[in-house]
Amino acid sequence: MSAKYNGLVFRTELEATWAAFFDLAGWRWSVNPEPVENWAPDFRVSFDCDHSECGGSHSLLIAVLPLSTIEDFGNHPCKKYFFGGWDTKANAPAISEDGSAAFGVNPTTTFWEISHGSGGGVEDVHFRVNNANELWEKAKSLVLNCA
Repeated sequence: MSAKYNGLVFRTELEATWAAFFDLAGWRWSVNPEPVENWAPDFRVSFDCDHSECGGSHSLLIAVLPLSTIEDFGNHPCKKYFFGGWDTKANAPAISEDGSAAFGVNPTTTFWEISHGSGGGVEDVHFRVNNANELWEKAKSLVLNCA
């Protein structure tokens, strides 16, 4: 069932809720960015980073699926482009974003890997947004179901 947020109609309530969450968290976003090979990401987001080595922000291509665990994403293409780099098994091209990410049914079900500062590695929404659960509840209240 489609849903509406901020005047936009989304394919699903989950996608609309993530859009509202991104706004509440102060992340910049767009829907349906350019495809990467056979994968059509649902969102491109960027968020600020204050580490001097990061250039001021990070960006992700995101798949949103109604899944309760990261393991449920299996071999989804959103798990191929961590660090925005090559998947040597598939010989895939690098993406221009810092990486790709899996976003499930709530902030707990999120996952990505990017370079960060002098290191990097695994991150999730809770790593970036201290009050993620509170914002998620607010985001859900901003979404309207469409008939």
